[in-house]
Amino acid sequence: MTKSFDLVDQPWISVAANGEPELVGLRELFARAAEFDDLAVPVPPAASGLWRILYAITARVTGLDMLRGPQWRQRQERLLDQGGFAAGDVDAYFAKYSDRFNLFDPLRPWMQDPRLVVECPKSSGVNKLVFDRPAGNSQVWFGHHTDADAVALAPGEAAWYLIAQLYYGASGRCSSREVAGQKFANSNAGPLRGAMSYHPLGENLFESLVVGVPPRVSSGQDEGLDLCPWERDELPDPLGAPWSVSWPCGALTGRARHAVLLVPNAAGEAVSDAYVTWAWRLSGAASPDPYVVRRQNKEGGWYQLPADGSRALWRDVDALLGGNTEVKTHRPDIMAAAADLGLDGRVRAYGFDQDGQAKDRQWFIALTPPVLGWLSERDPVTADGVALLTRAAESIGRRVGAALRQAWREMVSVKDREGPWAHTGEAYYWTRAEAVFWEHVRDGRFAEGGRAFARLGHEAIDHAADGDASSPRLVRATQTAHRLLTTPLRKGSGA
Repeated sequence: MTKSFDLVDQPWISVAANGEPELVGLRELFARAAEFDDLAVPVPPAASGLWRILYAITARVTGLDMLRGPQWRQRQERLLDQGGFAAGDVDAYFAKYSDRFNLFDPLRPWMQDPRLVVECPKSSGVNKLVFDRPAGNSQVWFGHHTDADAVALAPGEAAWYLIAQLYYGASGRCSSREVAGQKFANSNAGPLRGAMSYHPLGENLFESLVVGVPPRVSSGQDEGLDLCPWERDELPDPLGAPWSVSWPCGALTGRARHAVLLVPNAAGEAVSDAYVTWAWRLSGAASPDPYVVRRQNKEGGWYQLPADGSRALWRDVDALLGGNTEVKTHRPDIMAAAADLGLDGRVRAYGFDQDGQAKDRQWFIALTPPVLGWLSERDPVTADGVALLTRAAESIGRRVGAALRQAWREMVSVKDREGPWAHTGEAYYWTRAEAVFWEHVRDGRFAEGGRAFARLGHEAIDHAADGDASSPRLVRATQTAHRLLTTPLRKGSGA
């Protein structure tokens, strides 16, 4: 029996249409993109990677991949005026690669390496593929799955986790793979491991896809052909040099550090096993991702803003707008590309709080209010004002914690103990600071934010130190915390 799951026409991508979820294949997604509100894939690392794959196909279907500079911008604006993809162009693209989008193809399964069935002495198990399942001796996350009785995945769901692994896979130990007599069982991390990913949104999915295509850039080196993995005639050489980071399609889809192979069950109706291992031994060329915030460390190097499940999205809005921030930050390149289009849309953020290796703590999706109109190229006053408010909020937040730690040590007469006050006070402060932030942004009262955050900080101290008010030691400690919070404010911080 031939096992087949054609991603072009089989429904596997979750989209929202008039607020209702719907499953579609790639062809229908592009043909009806203007009818859909948004992607609705419920696995954030899969959605983040899928956006990049869809942007690459958008660039191909529209011809944006072949243009630069003013011609690229003019073409993008004409597409937005057009309001939808040309059906003939969509069909022509998928016809050209009609044999490359089969999830179970024996020779060229989509985004997979069929050689793993020979090169790996044993499979990894389907639980290894799925981030929110425990595999081996790892921690239980959302369900009590076991390797001894692994639950198979529907093909479309397996495609989600395939994408998630290619972009967010762990470094370190993996299934053993032997190539040309050389055997290794470790891999580098995926290109988005532990990172935040930001995507500007239009009025519908069509606009979001067109706006999200990054303009073609040049590294100054010979990049070779710009190809997606499924467009290449050859499989990668695992012991050779990784593919060059060509722009835009190679950069968006060809930087994975893992090799994956899905194993369907006997009927071809589900994925019952998988191989997850290393893809390359040599390091690839560095390429900044156009959808991440980068910050500079003390040594002058740049790193991707890590995802933090305890950190609210509003605290990084300043990093998207390009205002005058307190740290050296490079906003996502896609924000600069979207600035000239005159859209006032929102920004979708995907985060996966992970360490570099085995720990997958939490994933999340967040959505800003309409902020694209505040980009520094369009509204520098608001962009700088948001940065000022953010500096004030962060400064007070840090001082609330420091003041409460010092006050607790004073009350209990110890030097090193942290105590419970700082955690309680910071939780009180940050859960209420967002409302203060958006109130001042809405009213344009940027310079007044420091005082408002300071008042909230004093409330947080009183809340954290709430106890026996008759205790002289407690009273003195609380007074110490208020004094420590107030004194630095005389130096500025937006007050």
